[in-house]
Amino acid sequence: VFGKICSEYNLTYYGTAIPSDDSDYTPVRGLTASPEQVDDNYSRGIISGYPVQLLQRTHNVLLSNMPEHNQTWTICEIDMHRQDLPHFYLNGLSDDDQYSSVLISFLRMYEIDLASLGQPILDKFRDHFCLYITPDDIPAVQQLFTLEIQNMLASYFSNIDIEIDGDKLYIYSVEKPIKL
Repeated sequence: VFGKICSEYNLTYYGTAIPSDDSDYTPVRGLTASPEQVDDNYSRGIISGYPVQLLQRTHNVLLSNMPEHNQTWTICEIDMHRQDLPHFYLNGLSDDDQYSSVLISFLRMYEIDLASLGQPILDKFRDHFCLYITPDDIPAVQQLFTLEIQNMLASYFSNIDIEIDGDKLYIYSVEKPIKL
């Protein structure tokens, strides 16, 4: 799958990348980053003028109320060339990813219901996503989630998670590889 994506979008495929061992590797941060990470199917390049990195990352997740589990994410990082976006995490309510809310807690983000703040929210958006942000970023995030954006996300992207942090957009998929 990654070979086909790399070929179609003219990305360079590097295979397995270990950030601690590879000085040429540009680490993909985001919610799933850790000092022990090993990234498989690491690929990068430029798509429509935007630097893109694509990979698969697996973490051994141990929660007190669940058995140990290896969670694999397919991650696409896009450099959006912007610095003024707030940090938020939009969790697609997928049954396959019960670990994101735990990882989010380490970032000191909280689930925020924008409707409780007077923001119009579509029912289908509320049914498919939970929004995590820091309280300081509430005003900026409210401006981003217009009804049009909510409709687009709920209609086409409800099976993925989205994180924006500064100039980086992270797209996470746990169900199947991302289709660009």
